Amino acid sequence: MGWRRGLGIWVVLAILAAVGVVPLARAQAMEPLYFPATGHTLDDNARFLSFWQSHAGERLLGLPVSEPISTDAGIIQYFEHGRLEQKIDPTTGAVTVVAGAVAREYAAALYRSFAAAPPRLEQTGVRVFKDTGHTLRAPFLQFWDASGGAELFGAPISEPLWEATSVGRRQVQYFANVRIERDASLANSAGELVVSDLGRALAALRGIDLAAIENPGYSEAGPSATIAVVVAPLGGQPTATPVPPAAAPAAPAPAAPSVARARGAKWILVNLSDQWLYAYEGNIKVFDAPVATGRDGMETPTGNWAIYAKLPIQTMDGVLNGEYWVVPNIPNVMYIHGGVALHGTYWHNLFGTGARPSHGCVNLPLKAAAWLYKWAPIGTPVQVTY
Repeated sequence: MGWRRGLGIWVVLAILAAVGVVPLARAQAMEPLYFPATGHTLDDNARFLSFWQSHAGERLLGLPVSEPISTDAGIIQYFEHGRLEQKIDPTTGAVTVVAGAVAREYAAALYRSFAAAPPRLEQTGVRVFKDTGHTLRAPFLQFWDASGGAELFGAPISEPLWEATSVGRRQVQYFANVRIERDASLANSAGELVVSDLGRALAALRGIDLAAIENPGYSEAGPSATIAVVVAPLGGQPTATPVPPAAAPAAPAPAAPSVARARGAKWILVNLSDQWLYAYEGNIKVFDAPVATGRDGMETPTGNWAIYAKLPIQTMDGVLNGEYWVVPNIPNVMYIHGGVALHGTYWHNLFGTGARPSHGCVNLPLKAAAWLYKWAPIGTPVQVTY
C-alpha cells in the first residue's frame, strides 16, 4: 500500500504543476535577478519569477518597480505594467500567482467611469463579455488572445477610447488588470499594441516605495540603468537627480517664441499629458511643478489663456452630479479662463501622478502655488496643452 500512496502523491503534484499551482514546500529554487533599469529585484520566493518568465514578463508585465510587499492578503509586487499577487490555499498550502486588478483600481483612483457598450447583435469578430458589459474586437482582440487573455489581462472594463498617454493621444482599451495602447502609425506590426505603465502609476498613487535599491549580489537582467535627468526643485536651481521613467518629466522645448517671449516675458505652460506645469521667462525655464487637473466630464480646457484675476484666498463651491460641494480657504488663486484657475491644494497629494480629481482647475502643491502667485502678474499668458 505504501508504494500506491507514494504514487498518488506524485500524481497529485503533477496535476498541480500542470495547472500552475505548486505546493510552497516544493517550489523549485530559481536564481533571483536584479534589474538596474528600475533598481529592483525579482525572486521566486512567492513564485513571481516563475510566473514572470512563463508569461513574457518583460514585454507584458514590464520590470519590477517595487520590492515584494507583505499584506494581510499575501505577498504582492508591482511591475511597470501591472502587479502580481500570491495566493496560498489555507488547506493544502498550494501557491497560486495571479495578476492584480491594477487598471480597475487605477481608473477608480482617477475617478474614471466607463459606460457599458450599447446593446448589439452578435457579430463575427466581436466578443461580448456579459459580466462587464463590454466588447472586444480587432486589433485588441487578437492581442488579448495571443498575449495574456483573461489570466493576465482580465476582462475588458471599457470600450476602445482615445486618451492622453505619456507619448501623446492614443486609442486605448481598459481591462481589469491592464490598459492596452494602440499606436496607429505601427498598424499591422508587432509594435502596434503595447501595455501601459499603469502598475508604476498605481504604485505611485498608493505611496508605494519605488526607490531603487543596491544590487544585493544578484545576476543583472534587462536594460541598463536610466540616465539621470535635470529636475528643478521648488524654488531652487536645477540639479542632476536620478529619477524613474514616471517621475518628473524634462521640460518640453517651447514652441516658436513670440517677440515678447524672446525678450524674457513671463509665461506658463501646463502639460496635461505630463500633469506638469512649467514657468518660463522668454525661452528659459525658471520653475516647474507637478499638477492635478480636471476629471472626466470636467476636463481642464486646452487653449491659450492668461491670468485675468488673482485672489490670495477663496472659498469655492459648485454642483456635481446634483450634489453641492464646497471647499473653503483655497490659497493663491489665479483665474485663467472662466471659472478655471491655478491654485494651491491642501486636500490631496496626487500631483504629477496622473490622477485628475479636480472640477477643471489646475491643482498645485501649496508651496508651488505660493511661488507662482508671487511670480506671475495679471496678464501672464498660460498655455494649456497635451
